[in-house]
Amino acid sequence: MVETGPKLNRSVERAVDVMAALARADRPISVTELEQALSLSRPTLYRILYTLEKKRMVVSAGDPQRFSLGARVVELARPWLGDNHIAAISQPYLATLWNETDETVALFVVGDLNTKVCIQELQSRQALVFTRGTGIVEPLTMGSSGKSILAFTSADTAAEVLGAIEGADIRARVERDLVAIRADGYSLTEGEVIAGAVAISAPIFDRMGAVQGSVALYGPETRLTGVHKTRCLECLLAAARHISAAMGHRPAAAAE
Repeated sequence: MVETGPKLNRSVERAVDVMAALARADRPISVTELEQALSLSRPTLYRILYTLEKKRMVVSAGDPQRFSLGARVVELARPWLGDNHIAAISQPYLATLWNETDETVALFVVGDLNTKVCIQELQSRQALVFTRGTGIVEPLTMGSSGKSILAFTSADTAAEVLGAIEGADIRARVERDLVAIRADGYSLTEGEVIAGAVAISAPIFDRMGAVQGSVALYGPETRLTGVHKTRCLECLLAAARHISAAMGHRPAAAAE
């Protein structure tokens, strides 16, 4: 039987296969891993990856070089994803943050009963590493990631959470933390949840301006210091802005 339909473009088909393999991975992956997954030659993979990177569909970092989906994937997928697919929207930005900082990064969302839930975590490649674990559920008052959400919740929710805190001194300390977070736009804690750990978090907003979660980065105090700490903060704030923008958020100043 003679095939009469249009022929597949093999180059496009291979590029789609590469992007699908990156999407299935839960972390940035190497060319060797792509070779094994797709049975494509290394020169072919490098040509495809180079082209995709030029189009911002793929990002790379590290030595040896590792690859993950780029920010443009979210831009193209946004009309289909809608506003509520925070995990899918955040994935490439988390991967970029992970590549830029080489620290553990995570995505937290608002859970039930004034809690936060970790729905994504990319563990640092460093020898000394701190992680919380995907699926962990904790109060919004616990740690940088929770308080960066709590600081931007409704007044009623904040009052309810603060009212449930036992101890006037602890309540006053949390209230001071929230005031500082609102002013700075992020939360930074040292040794609050894990001894010897630094955590930095920033809120994520939807198109209505409501806080939906937070991006977090954490690592040891011995490494998260000086220039590296400043760089991590800058990269984290950029990731939070990009995710919020991908969800349709427009800061008040930009909307005027």
